[in-house]
Amino acid sequence: MRFRVTIRRVTVATIVITVLFVGVAVALTQTSSAGFCASCKNMKPSVSGYRTSAHKGVNCEQCHTQPGPFFFLTAKMEALQEPVDQWSGNFELPILGTVVNQSCRRCHTDSQLFSVISTNGINVFHKHLIEAGFQCTSCHSAVAHGDGVPVGSRTYPSMDKCLVCHNNKYRAADGTVATSRCDLCHKLPNYGAVPDSHNAQWITTHGSEGILSTCSACHTKPDACSRCHNGIQMSHVGGWLTKHGAMVKTAGEKACSLCHDTKVYCQTCHQVQMPHPKNFLGTHNVAAAKAGDTCFTCHQVANCQACHDAHGVGKPPAHDLFKGQSWSPSPTPSTSSL
Repeated sequence: MRFRVTIRRVTVATIVITVLFVGVAVALTQTSSAGFCASCKNMKPSVSGYRTSAHKGVNCEQCHTQPGPFFFLTAKMEALQEPVDQWSGNFELPILGTVVNQSCRRCHTDSQLFSVISTNGINVFHKHLIEAGFQCTSCHSAVAHGDGVPVGSRTYPSMDKCLVCHNNKYRAADGTVATSRCDLCHKLPNYGAVPDSHNAQWITTHGSEGILSTCSACHTKPDACSRCHNGIQMSHVGGWLTKHGAMVKTAGEKACSLCHDTKVYCQTCHQVQMPHPKNFLGTHNVAAAKAGDTCFTCHQVANCQACHDAHGVGKPPAHDLFKGQSWSPSPTPSTSSL
């Protein structure tokens, strides 16, 4: 049977293809709108923030897909799972989206970003940030959705982030040193050079919350840390585990208590009295029975063997305290086998 091309068949085929094309185009457009996203209850906070943001005229897919038809189509195919998950409840909260730099730079071009941007008395030069590989969302994650972004996921520009590189030590590929000079960015007098993190609790929390490279950007004097920390180098030098005992003996326990709760923290390793009392040698077997293998936090088996050399063979019951530690010295190689 021969297929005959007729005007009627061509017309019908054209109408069908046109309807399909228009239907697909309408579906893609509608599913890229904020209204479609808002049809899911859990997305309403994000959509509400979006509708009052500077990005309210930008379709969702322009930010949440990479540029290019291939990425657009693959993102749409992956998104088909979203309504199913919402209907079945097979999803986790909070719902988080991703935005890559290429999507931001659809609109934010080099002509905008590679010149100095000044706002609220602060100058920002994005060129070197982009070239260094920083993500736009590292500072601007809440710019399109506001309070719709979960609290723990919101990121804003902060001086602490700048000081990761601008610490007078970091060198760019061309050898340029990233200075921490204040007037590099701050153009208003009396802008308040103390970072927001330096609140009333900072004196007790900076050890766990601060980053040494950012501290040294402003605290440049050699004794900036040691003048408060009783001469103890911060952060602690290599081999601190074996050296800190002598330092504590010199500086006193108060030097440690500035950061550590010495009544509790030291006990995590030291299950016996530190420093050991004068009569400890005669009673250490009792202490060892309680401390178990925590003795080896400071000591090696060779320390035991220095005195207990009479037990080079066999298995005295006391060594069960050390829970499988190798207390016996390694066999000495025979000179005849060398």
